[in-house]
Order: sequence, then C-alpha cells, then structure tokens
Amino acid sequence: MEWEGTLDSSRMIEALSDDTLIFNQVHKRVWPAAQRDTCFWSHIRSVPKEDLNDWIVVNYSTTHELAPVKEPMIRAWANVAMICSTVVIDKDKFSDESTIPRKNIICKITYVAQVNPGGWAPANVLRTVYKREYPKFLKQFTNYVINKTAKLPVLF
Repeated sequence: MEWEGTLDSSRMIEALSDDTLIFNQVHKRVWPAAQRDTCFWSHIRSVPKEDLNDWIVVNYSTTHELAPVKEPMIRAWANVAMICSTVVIDKDKFSDESTIPRKNIICKITYVAQVNPGGWAPANVLRTVYKREYPKFLKQFTNYVINKTAKLPVLF
C-alpha cells in the first residue's frame, strides 16, 4: 500500500472473494512501544448513488492461521470504514459525463476508525500518535490518488 506510511510490510494471505481479502500487516515501530501487526479482512464495494457511485471500504480485524502473532510483536485490532463520494461541481453545465473535466470533480472522504493498539500505552501518547497519523494518512492517500489519476481519463 504505497500511500500508507506506517507500514513495514503488508501481505495478502487469502482472497475470500473478488472484493474481500485478508491481509497481515506489520507496522513500523513507534519507540518506545513494541512493534505491532494487524490481521484483518478488507472489503471494497461500489455503492450506486443517484447517477454516480460511491465507494466504501471496510477493514475488520480477525485472526487467521497464516498470520500468527510473532513475539515480541503485539497484535493491534482495528475496525475501519472509509466512504469516498464523488462530487461533480456544476454538473448541470455538462451535457454528458464524458465532457466533465477533472477540475470539476472532487472526492469527499468519510473515514472512521476504532483502534485498540494492544498491550499498554499511555492515553496521552496514543492521542498524540492518532492526531498526527490520521491526518497524515488522509493526506498521503489523497495525494496518491491525485497523482495516480491526474493523466487518466475520468471514469464514471
């Protein structure tokens, strides 16, 4: 996951279906805490909304025989949902979707996460890390998408 700055490694360990995969990720160590990993299923789906589609991604922690906890690592648990909604500015000015320029398209992101880092960590340290990492993740993800799609045709 090119946009994720907190990872040392990520591997897909099972495909449950075309839109649902199980991952095991090792996260970068944040000193002085022990290193963490996660095991979760990830589901992505297009959700039709009026004449555009939203996308939803849900990640939900799980266990898996191919992802045992390897000491001294600690297993973190996270349940995450992200909704990406396409918004067309001044849509009524365009006769059909193929004429809408990329500058008239924005994406509204709704992101929620419930994280249990496992082990013990002071609440003030966790708040500091979360306040730094959530905005950083959203900015990196946004820049990744912008850079990957800048020269591509708009797809609806």
